[in-house]
Amino acid sequence: MRKIIFTALLVYLFFLMEFFLFNMGGRWFMPNLLLLLVIYLNLAFGIRYSIFAAALAGIFKDSFSTEIFGFNIFAFILCAYLTTVLKRYLHYVASRRSRLLLVFCVAAIHFTILLCLRLMFSRADVLHSVQFVLVPEILTTLAIASFTFNQLKKCVLRLFA
Repeated sequence: MRKIIFTALLVYLFFLMEFFLFNMGGRWFMPNLLLLLVIYLNLAFGIRYSIFAAALAGIFKDSFSTEIFGFNIFAFILCAYLTTVLKRYLHYVASRRSRLLLVFCVAAIHFTILLCLRLMFSRADVLHSVQFVLVPEILTTLAIASFTFNQLKKCVLRLFA
């Protein structure tokens, strides 16, 4: 029960941080903190808590989005499942590079899922999306991934040790 409450609180805090970072940094500094949280929870606690966090993150993002409700829920839950599959092949426990490779792959998949959903249900400019969404999002997400994982690890160790 503690882990579920802790996960819900972390999702809420990461959503607020992502919201403030977007409003302060604009288009060029928009890390996907919720995706980093889903990946970290999958690596630390397994798929169950990752799916829970992905569903909550998707609900938060969809609630404040102008797109069709459910796009982000679907994308986050699918990324949580794909993180489980990819960590078998890409993740080595003590390797920072493997974590960054995993984050890169999952972030690219997350963007691709959302772009495909946008193309299916509305109009979207692919080149504009790649230039102004994919590149800044992946670069900033990769830039803060190690720091975020280290801080989450410290927080989890203090809480559950």
